[in-house]
Amino acid sequence: MSDSKHRHKSVLKKTDEELLTDDLTHQLALHTRQGHNKFLSESIIPLMLCFACPFFVRSIVFICDHCHGSIHEFLQRLLFDHTLTLKDVLENFFFFKWHWPSAIIIIGFLIYAIVMTMLLPGDEYQGPITDTGHIPIYRNNGFCYYIVSLIIFTILTVVLKLNNLSPTYIYDQWDAFLSTVSTFAFLLCFCVMIKGKYMPSTNDHRSSSNWLTDFYRGVELYPRIFNIDVKLITNCRYGMLSWALLSVIFCMKTFELYGYTDSALITCILTLVYLTKFFWWESGSFPYFDYSTFIMNTFIGYMKTIDIIVDRAGFYLCWGCLVWVSGIYTLPSYFLVTHPKQLGFQLTILILTLGLLSIYINYDCDRQKIQVRSTHGKCLIWGKPAKIIRAKYRLLNGKESESILLASGYWVLSRHFHYIPELALAFLWTCPCGFQYILPYFYVIILFILLMHRAHRDDQRCRLKYGDAWIKYCDLTPWKVWPKIY
Repeated sequence: MSDSKHRHKSVLKKTDEELLTDDLTHQLALHTRQGHNKFLSESIIPLMLCFACPFFVRSIVFICDHCHGSIHEFLQRLLFDHTLTLKDVLENFFFFKWHWPSAIIIIGFLIYAIVMTMLLPGDEYQGPITDTGHIPIYRNNGFCYYIVSLIIFTILTVVLKLNNLSPTYIYDQWDAFLSTVSTFAFLLCFCVMIKGKYMPSTNDHRSSSNWLTDFYRGVELYPRIFNIDVKLITNCRYGMLSWALLSVIFCMKTFELYGYTDSALITCILTLVYLTKFFWWESGSFPYFDYSTFIMNTFIGYMKTIDIIVDRAGFYLCWGCLVWVSGIYTLPSYFLVTHPKQLGFQLTILILTLGLLSIYINYDCDRQKIQVRSTHGKCLIWGKPAKIIRAKYRLLNGKESESILLASGYWVLSRHFHYIPELALAFLWTCPCGFQYILPYFYVIILFILLMHRAHRDDQRCRLKYGDAWIKYCDLTPWKVWPKIY
């Protein structure tokens, strides 16, 4: 067993050395998929996903609304009973509908997000340097934006209720809303692709002769329109805030129909606490005292993740944040509107406690890594000096840079241990839906696949980027996600 493991490391080391022999190979390794069928990975799969994802999101809504949440009933009607005709399928799942009231809400929300991002106060901060030497600049106002938006939503809800109206109108028009935002997202992705091809904001762009690939994967890494960062707006200001507000709206609808429902309340509370943590983290609200300079520092979290520094602005990222987050991430809350359950006090407290514990562990994982980087490795992790590896790498412009890899605390258990509490939390805010139907657990299943794939992608990227330093890090932390398993 040890000989096999040693041979595997030798082959891995040789491969990394060969890939890092020159900057051109390094650039190709970072931005192309090596060893894959090019036609399949760059044409067939993107085309299938561009058709399948909207169909999947729309079918989820149809199953909840018209098939009692049962996938079996949906397939029965689609394949055997023939109560769903081809015309019905095209109209309900593929046709790009445009519902003007929904469009006004969506466009108004985006304008609000852009204006508030520009107006709310916050110090400027730098994102991570790119391979071409570009350093993106952001304004540190994400958490302020989140809190102000929740306050405005609360006031708006009170005003609507006083006039016999309700924000649950969005639930009542959810099918039309999703179809409209999907249509808008397709148009936005096309415009961002054209801009990236002919008017890129930075040198961090990659255009090809395959428009389908460029549409799906994106062209620019940091596209800006009128100095507004497209990914910041779609990922954080629209996508994550819409998740929070929709969870509240669906919970309100459940209360309007059935009165107090603890299952809906649990899912809503855990979602809001998790997203509060996200905006706190995205805003760089992790303060640490640097004893070498006697200065309180902060470090920006989300803006250094793979979503921002690797994924380009295309269908995969922008359509996903605008539509997939709204349609799939909110699925447990949406499902509970038509399938409410009363859990009782004891089970409610148990799920809330475990959910909050999962959020804290997820937060603490990020805190450890951020603390080590902000103190340059001069700190204690679980009462012991942090064990780190200083991984040097060369940018495509020839300049040398350095990253700190942490191999202490949670990060010695696995290289992506923070994914485990995130998956546990997803299960905990879904389990109030019960176990009669698998449909509400699609989010958990999809999140599991997404995070395992992301861990694999990150591992490949870091092997190419850090070379021998990453091999040493893998010796200290051999497991990708699940200790002793994977």
